[in-house]
Amino acid sequence: MPAFTKFQQFVGDIGTAKHDLNADTLMLLLTNTAPNVADTIVDTTTTPCTVKSTSNAAEIAAGSGYTKKGGQVAANAYSQSAGTAKLTGNKVTITASGGSIGPFRYAVLFNDSKGTTATRPVIAYADYGSAITLNDGESITFGKDTAGNNWDATIPILSVA
Repeated sequence: MPAFTKFQQFVGDIGTAKHDLNADTLMLLLTNTAPNVADTIVDTTTTPCTVKSTSNAAEIAAGSGYTKKGGQVAANAYSQSAGTAKLTGNKVTITASGGSIGPFRYAVLFNDSKGTTATRPVIAYADYGSAITLNDGESITFGKDTAGNNWDATIPILSVA
């Protein structure tokens, strides 16, 4: 999986205790429109969901095995060591069934537990470099670690030189 780029708002949200990254429901939605680091929320009241404030990146359409809001990152956990925060969780696999999914290029991680349904806080996004379409029966797994098991992204929250 490509490296995650954290949204600028996520750093501010950590400082104001907007997230409980050990307990909140984290979702990974797919879009083919580039998010912007200045985006601040995901509006889940719209269909499809929209990453808002700067990019207005629309989620891909639900269907053929992809559900609105994407896949849930289960068993998420947050830890910190030597000034670097680490967010881990189970991998997310999406399989096309009965048709194709996509195209998509970006995976957006957001918190589906905080804010209102119109103001879910953003965390980070990954860029796959080019558009991907899953044909019927094909799968993609987000978050394989080096052993191929669980999603594991290190998100530096604050660096002090």
